[in-house]
Amino acid sequence: MRKIRFMTEEFFRSFHRSLLKNLLLMVMFSISLVMAVIMGSYYFDLGDRYPDTTQQVGDRTWCPLELMAENDSEIEESLMTVMGCQNMMDYYETLRTSKNCPIISVEIPGISMKEGDVKHLFEDRSYLNFLLESRQEAFMANFGDEGVCSLLEMKGARVDLGAYRYFGLRTQEGEGFTEKNLRLEHWSDPIPVLLGSDYKGIMKPGDEFSLQCWGYIYPCWVVGILEKGAVIQQYPASPNTDLSQLDSRILLPFGIQASEPAETVDEIKKYAYLSYLSLEAGIAQIPEGKVKEQVAVFRDVGKEFELPPVQVIGTTMGVDLLHKESAASIRILLILSVTLSCFTLYGIFITFYDKIQSNSRVYGIYLMNGCSLGMILIPLLLEIAVILIPGVLVSRLVFVREGVDYISGAIMRAACVMAGFVFLIGIGVVALFMRGVDTEHLIRQKD
Repeated sequence: MRKIRFMTEEFFRSFHRSLLKNLLLMVMFSISLVMAVIMGSYYFDLGDRYPDTTQQVGDRTWCPLELMAENDSEIEESLMTVMGCQNMMDYYETLRTSKNCPIISVEIPGISMKEGDVKHLFEDRSYLNFLLESRQEAFMANFGDEGVCSLLEMKGARVDLGAYRYFGLRTQEGEGFTEKNLRLEHWSDPIPVLLGSDYKGIMKPGDEFSLQCWGYIYPCWVVGILEKGAVIQQYPASPNTDLSQLDSRILLPFGIQASEPAETVDEIKKYAYLSYLSLEAGIAQIPEGKVKEQVAVFRDVGKEFELPPVQVIGTTMGVDLLHKESAASIRILLILSVTLSCFTLYGIFITFYDKIQSNSRVYGIYLMNGCSLGMILIPLLLEIAVILIPGVLVSRLVFVREGVDYISGAIMRAACVMAGFVFLIGIGVVALFMRGVDTEHLIRQKD
């Protein structure tokens, strides 16, 4: 008990004498540890933020995308001008046609059709199988310029050209989606749609009708009817999108373009909104080990079109936090992190070197009175631990505040390992200074 009391009193005496230095070292180490973990995560693929979101297919990783905005109104404001709408469409088209990392998009939207149009098309046949199971009854809602109408919720899907080709969809009548039919001559032209095989005999290629999706009215024409049994099996990296049956669905396309320049926002906005939705519903095939490079591409392309960068969900924490930063900024952060870490380690080294030197006579007296070397070392090591532990706690607090809600074990293990590594260095330094202590020499030294 006396030994414990002695070591406790020695710890508080030593800590109090260097209180200001110790507090400064706590702050410096906390900052150093946070930056070291972020840089390690960025450069060494340290731990996934959401490891369950990615899916490996061959030598490529599928990652879901999300268009990140500073606030909810940023995207809406970007679609208030013709130029902003065109930028959104060009942004999507640039990413969709990328050779190194193309994206594909699939979505299950709500598609509404006027009840009168449905009854006219189906005549005396039942159309219940073509309605959403969750909404089999007609409902009243606004339908563009026609005002409030009786609508039916149809089964539907949105796919872009890349997804249409990737999943090997084929038509039994007409043609599928192509670069040609996805480019309109005029913004007022109807957009091409594909119908599931159950629509055969009800509609045929060339038929026209109107649909409402996400509040916008789209004039449509049937470009083709899919083969029976067409499916989009488990959409990669998105377990909630399983279009295992397309026979009774209407497929609308993403990626509509027009040859003529738009004159008003009203005629282009609904197609720009489609491009925005396609980025939100998109997934990217990213080659293994190329995630950082692709995040940089998304950032640079976003800046080119004055839009927020597309975020790759499922990237490591460091890539996620720095996805908006330029390569030059990240290199500067790395240099600052290394410099601060070196100064922190040097500060700890110098502090405890001075502490041992200034207390050398006191330690000699302790040893001459039967105190073991371990009883002197333990308070010093405990003091080092007290300086380092806040860094681990601050690291976790910072990562949670930055939105890393699901901190993987790898991230916190890295913080603990780095703190432990520094502690081991501290043990080595203290042991080196106290090794082979000459008690008579220590007593003869002056304070």
